[in-house]
Amino acid sequence: MLEVNKVENKYVVSFYNMNKLNVLNSNEIETKLFNLINQEGSSLALNFSGIKFIDSSGFDMLLKIYRVAKENNSELRFINLSEDLMELMRLVELETVFQLN
Repeated sequence: MLEVNKVENKYVVSFYNMNKLNVLNSNEIETKLFNLINQEGSSLALNFSGIKFIDSSGFDMLLKIYRVAKENNSELRFINLSEDLMELMRLVELETVFQLN
């Protein structure tokens, strides 16, 4: 489900064998990501390559991860978002909340 690559205190997390962040997988992903971002000053990049859709549960999970990152002075970035995901971020007005690359 998640592939984690770590270099020092920087993590790059890729999603594999999935193309949606939704109610079926968001709780499990949230638990795994909390363990990475809950460290003071860490850096987490989520690689959205292959993700085509995010539902409200997926967005809720991402916002929780974002809040934990801010509380811990950690960096959270989203990378490799498709044009469709970028449009979805704009529609739900989160393009200014998240750091999108």
